[in-house]
Amino acid sequence: MYKELRSNFLENSKSNQQRVDKALDIYSDIEFGIYKYLNEKSDLFTVAEKISKASSLLPYDLLKLFIKFKETTNESLKREMLLELHKDIEKEIYSLKFKQVDPVTFKSDKNIAASVEYYIKTKIAPFGIPFIYTYFNFVFLLLLILLIALIDSAATVTEQIFLISLIFASLSYLMVLYNIISEDFLKRRFQRSYINWILLLIFALGMPSLMVFTDAWFRGILVFVMIFIYGYYAGRKCMRERAV
Repeated sequence: MYKELRSNFLENSKSNQQRVDKALDIYSDIEFGIYKYLNEKSDLFTVAEKISKASSLLPYDLLKLFIKFKETTNESLKREMLLELHKDIEKEIYSLKFKQVDPVTFKSDKNIAASVEYYIKTKIAPFGIPFIYTYFNFVFLLLLILLIALIDSAATVTEQIFLISLIFASLSYLMVLYNIISEDFLKRRFQRSYINWILLLIFALGMPSLMVFTDAWFRGILVFVMIFIYGYYAGRKCMRERAV
């Protein structure tokens, strides 16, 4: 299982990096095309054509803005929208460059944190991330087996409900925690604000503590609901939109 997961991870990483490189080239071409137009060195249709050809790589918000730009007939409003689009494209370029794992352009003397992060991405992640995948799959399998065994041996309906909710809460907890770790360390989508870190810490430590230090038979249901609420919040508020 580990060998197969590692192979898939390496293939996906290579594909993602190729897509990042391609997007960087296209976005840079668009940015310079808009820059030329704003300085009266190019025409509007040339710029629109460049952006249109990159539609498959544009985030939803930028594509929506571009379509609105094409439908607008007011020339002054078109220029304002193009300026906004230019600013957003520049942000996307910075974001993509940050995601690019390239030993040629990486500055090793930038700072210690950046060097450590680069080492983790290039040396540890190709082995560590597939191991984490394998570990989680193994834990899921054990929990399912445990669920079947415990339900079969439960004496009362209340006990069965507790066991089922406990297993589902555990699975949900692992899935949410795994997705957050994966999105943060691999894709840098987790927004590292104080409130997000505090809520993540409360989630990571609070859910297991609630299960261990309370005796209510419905605590599994309570934890499952809280995990669902936090998972929804994390997906909506803690993650940046995908740049590519």
